[in-house]
Amino acid sequence: MTDVDTGTPDAGDLTTLNDILRIEQLDGDLFRALPVHHDGRPLFGGQIAAQCLLACGATVPEGRHPHSLHGYFLRRGDSAQPVVYRVDRDRDGRSYSARRVVALQGGEVLFSMAASFRLGTDGAELDGEPPAPMPPPEECRAIPSGLPLEARVDTWPNRTQFFPTRFHVRPVGKLPAGDVLVHAAALTYMSDFSAGLPRLLGGEVLGPSLDHALWFHDVPNWDGWLRVDYEPGTAGGKRGWYSGAIRDEAGRRIASLAQEMVYFDDDSVATAE
Repeated sequence: MTDVDTGTPDAGDLTTLNDILRIEQLDGDLFRALPVHHDGRPLFGGQIAAQCLLACGATVPEGRHPHSLHGYFLRRGDSAQPVVYRVDRDRDGRSYSARRVVALQGGEVLFSMAASFRLGTDGAELDGEPPAPMPPPEECRAIPSGLPLEARVDTWPNRTQFFPTRFHVRPVGKLPAGDVLVHAAALTYMSDFSAGLPRLLGGEVLGPSLDHALWFHDVPNWDGWLRVDYEPGTAGGKRGWYSGAIRDEAGRRIASLAQEMVYFDDDSVATAE
């Protein structure tokens, strides 16, 4: 079983990614995350997904690491309130473990997720086409993220909308070396940063995320820069879909993602149910 940090840091000290991801185990399959902020801002979806993965990973046999997850965003969360995570152990096979988890706040489900874990194995590594050239992070411009992430971009054509689609990123603060689950959770957190639809939608306004999927091809220690490339897919019916690749500094793809989001007309005011 993977250990879960049961510390209870003061919310005012949650300045690093590792601190923000921390959860405590209340019972065998029940976990809780403390409030992150006290100013009423919405809870970041990437945080909920990452903590769901941590909760699931704490219930699987030793040596099994996440290889995929798929989640649905159902309600907006409040970052000033704790979140409870309830895990269901669907199956533990010889090589794979399947888990489901819900994130609860005020008795209502904010997010539901299914995750699969695989016993570590060795095998040949194959990759697709290399990404388009991009300057190293040292030659790129730093942009504010509003999260415990440092992001840098080469070009940002539309500065009125904060959605870069090609960027370098690294965590604020150190993550525990060698803890595959925590590093996978950190990648999950980051994978909900920005979006891949602005180039496709133009003047449309992006709304909330509907669902999110992530596949882990490898989970190295995230102690340096990663490169993220988002590609717009399709849009229609006020829903847009995009995919993306997460690569290490050597250009090797370590994870792939896909997400569907709501979008609105530029002059409309709407809320997703």
